[in-house]
Amino acid sequence: MKRKFLLLSSALFLSHQAIAAEVDMNMAQMQAMDKITGRVSIIEVPVNGAVSFGTFSIVVRSCKARTEEEIPENFAFVDVTDKSFDKEEYNIFKGWMLSSSPAVNAVEHPIYDVWLLKCFNGEVKQELLLSEQQLLARDNLPRLNEVVEQTKTLNQNTFIADEPQNILIKDAMYKEEIKPEVQNALPEKIEGEPQNLLNIDESYEAEEVVNMSAEDFEKALEQEVQKLPVQETDIKILEMQVENAVDEELDTAINQELQNVE
Repeated sequence: MKRKFLLLSSALFLSHQAIAAEVDMNMAQMQAMDKITGRVSIIEVPVNGAVSFGTFSIVVRSCKARTEEEIPENFAFVDVTDKSFDKEEYNIFKGWMLSSSPAVNAVEHPIYDVWLLKCFNGEVKQELLLSEQQLLARDNLPRLNEVVEQTKTLNQNTFIADEPQNILIKDAMYKEEIKPEVQNALPEKIEGEPQNLLNIDESYEAEEVVNMSAEDFEKALEQEVQKLPVQETDIKILEMQVENAVDEELDTAINQELQNVE
């Protein structure tokens, strides 16, 4: 009984495998997007053929689809290389893509994205197909992580090679020797009080300091002013200033009266 059960289970499994077998197709329909511009394009890539999108080179190595009796599903083994940032071509993605689950095995790139829509049989353009040597060359391209490691190593080596060394600078480099002819022209240092650089005559006698009140100072000042000679021109100027002041006051008073009348 147990043997019959095992044979029945094996038969069911094999029959399911036969029904669920995938069919090889010669074309892959893919959707590509430029994340910067938002442009979405539908591209058709033949198996073992290369199609470019932006800096991407997309090659489909195999494309399979389930039969109509099964749940629709498409499988494609995709090989994507990139030439971004003026670098040599390197492999950015190599693996299986499923049309029903684009996010399961997605291409990681800051600018472009590409995923599988379906596999089908179509007319293949022979100029897009790659030779065995070209496919082998793609297999030998470095992977993205290898390029990153090489770049890090190169940057580290460059940094170490260009790193400035500690240089001991003597104090003498900061001290410029003074030539003899310049030294003779410099003034000699004089001990004691500083020299009078402004050439001020200091040969004066200090006057006697007199303390007086504000009133006495005002009277003394008036007396000194009266002693000053007064010229006729000065008197005329004062008279004109007084007349002008009187005229201005008279004009102001007249204007005020006129405004009151209004």
